[in-house]
Amino acid sequence: MSMQTKRFKHLGLIGLGLAAVVAGLFWVGAADIERAVKQQLTSDMFVSSDSDAFDPGPPLGARFPALSARLDAMPVTDVSRLVGDKGMIFIAVRSVDW
Repeated sequence: MSMQTKRFKHLGLIGLGLAAVVAGLFWVGAADIERAVKQQLTSDMFVSSDSDAFDPGPPLGARFPALSARLDAMPVTDVSRLVGDKGMIFIAVRSVDW
């Protein structure tokens, strides 16, 4: 067996050993690694207060503005009848055809 072949086998065994050690570390510390990755990805996901000048609509806690709509051919002018015990999400989509 040539010297080059021996070196190649030796380096292959070292690489295989290192891969096994790294895999073992990931297996043992998977929960900690997952927690650290999630913390890094979500650290600036939410802001503590709205400090910009953009005002997207009524403030929190304000009464819902009056509207006129239909729900299954029933006229709706007061959304309080539609609010459940867990609240309500209202999504308005502006039609392209006015």
